[in-house]
Amino acid sequence: MNIKPALFTIILIATHLYLFGQEKYYTKSQIVHDLQHLKAELEQHHPGLYTYSSKATVDNWFNDEAYQLPDSISKTKAFKCITSFSSVLKDGHSYIYPSAEHLDKFYNEAPLFPLDVFLTNDSLIVIRNFSSGQSIPPGAILTEINGKTISAILDLVVQHTSRDGDNLAYPKHLFYQFFPAYYSFFFGFQDDYEITFLNQKKELETVKVKGIPRNQIKAERAEKAQKGIDYTILSNGYSMVLTIKSFDKKILKNDYNQHFKTEIKNIFKTIKDKQIKSLAIDLRDNQGGELSNGIYLLQHLMDSSFQCVHSYYHIKNKEKKMVNTKWNGFFQPTNKNAFTGKVYIFTNGGSFSCSSIVANTIKQAKRGQIIGEMTGGSAYTNMGAPNRIVILPNTKISFTIPKTQYNLREDLSTIGLGVVPDITIIDNHNKILHGQDNYISYFIKQ
Repeated sequence: MNIKPALFTIILIATHLYLFGQEKYYTKSQIVHDLQHLKAELEQHHPGLYTYSSKATVDNWFNDEAYQLPDSISKTKAFKCITSFSSVLKDGHSYIYPSAEHLDKFYNEAPLFPLDVFLTNDSLIVIRNFSSGQSIPPGAILTEINGKTISAILDLVVQHTSRDGDNLAYPKHLFYQFFPAYYSFFFGFQDDYEITFLNQKKELETVKVKGIPRNQIKAERAEKAQKGIDYTILSNGYSMVLTIKSFDKKILKNDYNQHFKTEIKNIFKTIKDKQIKSLAIDLRDNQGGELSNGIYLLQHLMDSSFQCVHSYYHIKNKEKKMVNTKWNGFFQPTNKNAFTGKVYIFTNGGSFSCSSIVANTIKQAKRGQIIGEMTGGSAYTNMGAPNRIVILPNTKISFTIPKTQYNLREDLSTIGLGVVPDITIIDNHNKILHGQDNYISYFIKQ
């Protein structure tokens, strides 16, 4: 079973709106046709279509959207219309992307929002400024962009972005991690961005900055090559932080030239050789990947047989069927270089899919402590690959439909939650701007 992370997909399929030339418009009948097409595809191929909303609720949404449409709909509003279904479906693996027509512009010439940002307690804080005028310093708190408040932008994007259940941690994470892309999804590309922010004196300032193309941002963002899987032994000599940025084999190979199982095998040998007694596994911003890799990690941590998935469903011949596979079976810990000391798992809203499954397995077995924020991924039920990619006939908006569902436990009465941390620590911008990581500070004291 392959659980694909949203991060990888978002990078591959970018945005929709375009600035160059007049914005395209659709007729009401064209959008109704797209909605009918989408509904038919979901009913035939999505195993969890009615997991969070009843059939009546889903039917009513499609009927109401079609009824309320004006005679002429801009491309921008068409995207907002279709993505509003995210708050009904509530499946974090059902990604909705704008038309591929705009992808070339996004990568090559479109003027993008020129700041990297971090969302802390719904405040959008500047991390890096790529514009030619450095009038907005790192640490500044943004309040408005082009006359729209940050709270209004955040609310719109979050309500129209994929999530698991009623947990908004994941769409909030995507909002700030990919802000230039998401801003353009819903507001288009702009030659100039008028930005209001709070400066260090807590005074409001408004400046206008030029949008810049993605290749320029990418070049200025370039940093010293990092590893997708890496570790740090703390100064006490017996505590280690193991950082895993992805469980996805393609990301690890293409971005970091690493192989998951080889890296984990070697690191756990080092853990044994160095006599590490306390291990923190940092899964912040890790949006998932192959479940087999998550299980391989758990086999080095668990002290008894364990089960990650309680029941497994897939769509076959347009019918949802429960099947028994190795994924909903029990797994045994490894006999070689297994870790028997204290385990801590770092999570935040970007801990999704396979990361949430790993954290949930550790928590349910009481094998370690979950530190940080609730995972963006569900602690109860997840969808996964293989996926069906649907391109809507008129708008060309793409919709990813996962064809498998795996329940992590028998009781699904509170499926709207992610993995709840044992110790809550808010991830914030200080770890980037000042090297002050609250997670590490807590771990050192244990």
